[in-house]
Amino acid sequence: MRSLPKVLAPYFALAFLVPAATCLPREDPKSCNGCSNPTATIDSGVVTGKVTHIPGSGSSVNQFLGIPFAQPPTGDLRFAPPEKPHVWDGTYNAVAQPPACIQDFGNRTTGSDFQQALFNTPPPPGESEDCLYLNVYAPSSGGKDKPVLFWIYGGGYRFGASSLPLYDGTSFAANQDIIVVTANYRTNLFGFPRSPQLPLDAQNLGQLDQRLALDWVQRNIRSFGGGPGKVTIAGESAGAVSVSALINTMPVNPPFRGAILQAGQSLIQFPPPPPNDDQTSWEALIQLLNCTDTSDAGILACARAVSAETLKEILQTTGLSFQSPVADNVTTLEFPAAAYAAGSVSRVPILAGSNFDEGSSFAYGAGENVTEFLASVSLPTAIVEQIAELYAPDSPATVGRTTGNQIIAQIITDSSARCPAGLFANLTLTALDVPAWQYLFNATFPNTQHPEYPGLGVYHSSEISLVFGTYPAEDSTPTQARLSRWMQKQWADFVKDPQNGPGWGPYPTVGVLGASEDEAVTTRNVRDLDPVCAEWDNLYALGLESGS
Repeated sequence: MRSLPKVLAPYFALAFLVPAATCLPREDPKSCNGCSNPTATIDSGVVTGKVTHIPGSGSSVNQFLGIPFAQPPTGDLRFAPPEKPHVWDGTYNAVAQPPACIQDFGNRTTGSDFQQALFNTPPPPGESEDCLYLNVYAPSSGGKDKPVLFWIYGGGYRFGASSLPLYDGTSFAANQDIIVVTANYRTNLFGFPRSPQLPLDAQNLGQLDQRLALDWVQRNIRSFGGGPGKVTIAGESAGAVSVSALINTMPVNPPFRGAILQAGQSLIQFPPPPPNDDQTSWEALIQLLNCTDTSDAGILACARAVSAETLKEILQTTGLSFQSPVADNVTTLEFPAAAYAAGSVSRVPILAGSNFDEGSSFAYGAGENVTEFLASVSLPTAIVEQIAELYAPDSPATVGRTTGNQIIAQIITDSSARCPAGLFANLTLTALDVPAWQYLFNATFPNTQHPEYPGLGVYHSSEISLVFGTYPAEDSTPTQARLSRWMQKQWADFVKDPQNGPGWGPYPTVGVLGASEDEAVTTRNVRDLDPVCAEWDNLYALGLESGS
């Protein structure tokens, strides 16, 4: 068994970016001519959606798009926890994708173009501060008590949207007979302001949005044919961190029975981050706004009076950063590993994993000098020297990595994604005595690569279009189609029965997905597949014990 390191960091470090959104639905859903629009009665009123179908699937799907699950977080509700929506009269027309919440891709001169090209193409249908909406994709066949997949998108808590084509749940619902729910949540300044004028339990507004959306599912999913007791929460990158945070903070009667974590978790942040400057960013923002009333109420009133567009412009021109959940011990624990050791977390089966080249997009632009890269990391010299030795050229950890940048990417992959996925699965099994499954995705296809940024390989997020069936139809291959169908079914099988999991053995077995054209999955023992992770377990502990 792998040992439990003294992991104290409250959230995942490097793999926070939103999945690449260049994919359009593989088989573009078509409106159903002549079909009557579906309706559902929820606690806010009546909603009407639309019927779509995927050519060749033989199944149609009821789409309810842009249902409000909270009041608009504007005016006095800016920088405030979400509140349930008001009841409406008549019928709410839920037939169009909602706008994204306000996005922050950083300073225009510091990587914004790269991030948008990789993670926001095509962009969502607009953005607005009035953004707390969700989408429901339900099989038109009817029925009751169907399993539910509740999806949380990534984006580093800075950007992302449920309305990206990548997350279209139509294929899932049509082909797997499950219900898919995707919900927006506030990010950046609007979701994680780190304002000293706000109480501690009202800081992580984006995570509170996620909780209210999950509560909406419990109250209303029966109206769409879903079972409130059959919910699996799932997410990628920061979405997976959010899933992990929900596991950590809902030990009693959680509103979910399983969890899927793709390239993220909240137990390990390595290397430990530099001192958080989000509160400093808030103070700088208030100075830029020229707020004259310096009382707590006056500062909040001043920040709430400024237009969302002005605040976004400040984020883009100054590079002020608002992206870190605070350890409030309500939505994010200060010591999550201790909660696991005590068994005071949700005891639900998990499916966790990562991609073969998770670090490639994070190493892009980092150069070729491994020594300089390691020197820039906030770690003691002794630990940096151990990492340099572990990843020396021609060492077992760098097999197949021929350039300095590839070695940098491998260090990021192992330290922040691949080894933490195994550690999380191990903790779930050993500390909680709950089944856990681990995967490693290792497949590339020409139509999911980026011509402007070649050489990224099996990059961060590249598995999602296969899971959702939303990879581009153009230039797709039979192998890609087979793998997508197989992966989608394994994810759906987990949603339908988390105790029995997907189509490979539980941890310490790892399902390697897509590495062979002949087989969708091959299996390896984690100790044989990832021997370097035993070294990382020790490095995690050393880094934290040294006070870094």
